[in-house]
Amino acid sequence: MLRFLFTTTAVLALASPATAQDAEEDAEVGQEYEITIATEEDNQYTGPYGQVRIGSIVVQVPDAKVEERYTVRITAIRQNQYSGDRQASCEFELIDGDREGMCLPAP
Repeated sequence: MLRFLFTTTAVLALASPATAQDAEEDAEVGQEYEITIATEEDNQYTGPYGQVRIGSIVVQVPDAKVEERYTVRITAIRQNQYSGDRQASCEFELIDGDREGMCLPAP
């Protein structure tokens, strides 16, 4: 019986990952998050980027690919004048990789 209880607990813990894009609350300036890129976009002005949301805040990482994992530290949040979305400026670092830099800020 104890073994069954332990197995069930482990499965429940795995079923609810703590990823930034699942967060119900918005990102906050100064906070650090681990994110997984959800979509890839290409813009004629900014070039290719990967995108994810932390609550309703958009984070855009240059040249990022779907499923790549990053640590980001939010430095500012502004409204994107073209999309109307709230977009984060941030510093990023690829987890288990050698890429780092600045996220795309809101225009």
